[in-house]
Amino acid sequence: MALKISKNVGLTDIVSDANPITTTHPTTGSAQSVQLWLFNDDSTKTYQSITIDPTDAVSTDESTWVQLAPDSAGSAGTYGSTGAALSMSNITDSNVAKPFWYKCTSPSGQSVQNKSDIKLTVGYTEYAV
Repeated sequence: MALKISKNVGLTDIVSDANPITTTHPTTGSAQSVQLWLFNDDSTKTYQSITIDPTDAVSTDESTWVQLAPDSAGSAGTYGSTGAALSMSNITDSNVAKPFWYKCTSPSGQSVQNKSDIKLTVGYTEYAV
């Protein structure tokens, strides 16, 4: 398999096209943060040079609505620049949750919309154990 992202620390709520990361913004210009967990589900693989990158390849690029941050004892660490990739530490174990934070900020003055084309792209180098 490969690295996966979960919406819960138990690693049972796996992010997919059918189960996306969601945030709700009651007003324009609002921000909402979500804690997520990256994990390896294959004990025969390890991963290095891991990055998580907000991407949007459809029409207008809204990946700049997203900021990522490392976890700091259960809270968000310092968020990176809008649309910037987050570097993660190497993952040498399997089924162990590696937390990070996702923040989405809706721009001020935007009409109500459902954005479903912003993705988190996980880049890595994979090694066999």
